[in-house]
Amino acid sequence: MQTVYDGLFLAPGNEKGEQLNSQAKQLHVQTLGRFIVQIADETLPDSAWGRGKARQLFQYFVTYQPRQTPKERIVAELWPGLDAQKADRDFKVALNALQSALEPDRQPRAPSAYITRLGTSYGLDPDIPLLVDAVEFEAGITAASTAAAHFRAQAIDLYQHALQLYHGEYLPDAIYEDWSSAMRERLSLLYLNGCNRLAWLLLAEGNAIGAIDWSQKVISLDPCWEDAYRLQMRAYMANSNRPLAMRAYQQCRQTLAEALAIEPMAETTALYEQIKQG
Repeated sequence: MQTVYDGLFLAPGNEKGEQLNSQAKQLHVQTLGRFIVQIADETLPDSAWGRGKARQLFQYFVTYQPRQTPKERIVAELWPGLDAQKADRDFKVALNALQSALEPDRQPRAPSAYITRLGTSYGLDPDIPLLVDAVEFEAGITAASTAAAHFRAQAIDLYQHALQLYHGEYLPDAIYEDWSSAMRERLSLLYLNGCNRLAWLLLAEGNAIGAIDWSQKVISLDPCWEDAYRLQMRAYMANSNRPLAMRAYQQCRQTLAEALAIEPMAETTALYEQIKQG
């Protein structure tokens, strides 16, 4: 887990900014919904990468930061199917293009301010000033979950702030790459859980409309998320709308039957029976 100081995410063990790489400019990376890199508040144009693999190599380093990854693993995941000699050549070309994109004025053979090498392992220097929206999003969800047990209003604010960072799937231009799938699935699940928990907190605070809105975000992305339907049923009843509460159950039942060939849980059906009986 990285630590936040003055808006910078620092590697574990760093003191407040004192060990940051003094040669590196601030990097701000958006990975959710779109991939955007800003260096000292200037957006890096797509043309700066030169080669698609340079861009992908940087995405790989961001995904696995602050860890260093053995070159053999990087090559196997980014250049599968190539023999060792060709893969090693393509890796060196992509790495050079990546370093040129981040540091166009770097002198030949000068050490990179952003990329480090430890033996045969490569990755982002853990001491650079780096902001990644996915890291901020995950930290925000964790803080909201911790606060939810005792500080409901604070948790609602934290959830809303964190969820606003999720503009879409992680690295959408690398959606078919195996190396990015685990992170993508984990962040997507965090988002769905966060929306669902926020909806329940809003309902507990008497905000039925807000609860319905956030639960609908869950259903839109995962139509089989049954707890979101139960939440909607309760929220509609809290808003004195019995027909829509019953319709939410019917939608749940139809979706589960078509997608999974199963019936709703007993808890969901019991809630429906209570609503039907008034």
